[in-house]
Amino acid sequence: MKIAAIYLAGGNSTRMGGSSSKLALPVGTKTLGSIALSTILQSSLETVFVIVQQSDDVQWLSKEIKTNPKCTIVHCPTAHKGQSETIRCGLKKAIEKKMDAVMIFLADQPFITIQMIEEIIACIRDSPDSRFVATTYDDVISPPILFTNKMFSSILQINGDRGARAFLKGEFLKLGKCLPCKDRRFLFDVDTQEDFQQFLTEQADDYS
Repeated sequence: MKIAAIYLAGGNSTRMGGSSSKLALPVGTKTLGSIALSTILQSSLETVFVIVQQSDDVQWLSKEIKTNPKCTIVHCPTAHKGQSETIRCGLKKAIEKKMDAVMIFLADQPFITIQMIEEIIACIRDSPDSRFVATTYDDVISPPILFTNKMFSSILQINGDRGARAFLKGEFLKLGKCLPCKDRRFLFDVDTQEDFQQFLTEQADDYS
């Protein structure tokens, strides 16, 4: 099974005061937006599509990441319209490359681990008829989420500032798997200045 990562890095950062450079915030010798991406590139995922705004010069990514053979930067001209547009840009690339599934990540979730990624991959390989594998904490679904190609056409129909997890409710939940995450920190995302300061206080030493 060929699985691609879709790394959503094209948001408007409105909760950070509208700063388009949230992902460039320094964390030791790295940037906020590069931390999870570095982890994903070390996983067994086939390829990683990094979806950014049309005007993003991706200076927040190191040369090492940008030249990694698994990494493809995708400039999405409609990213400003909402998360569904960035997902669509990534999914079209996955379809073009004939991927069997995609795993969707948020660029501002710095605590994602390789173990989490590999557990999701193992789950879909063990349950190939499932349409998705979703991460949960206290029964709340959060990225990373894997969708098989059975879901691609439906995901392409999503509009506005909604993510693919909009499908994951009601009876549809019976069509896939949910993997509980025991530590909420792994799903922590940096949306506000307060979040970023909390992250720096707790974890900056790990990335120095």
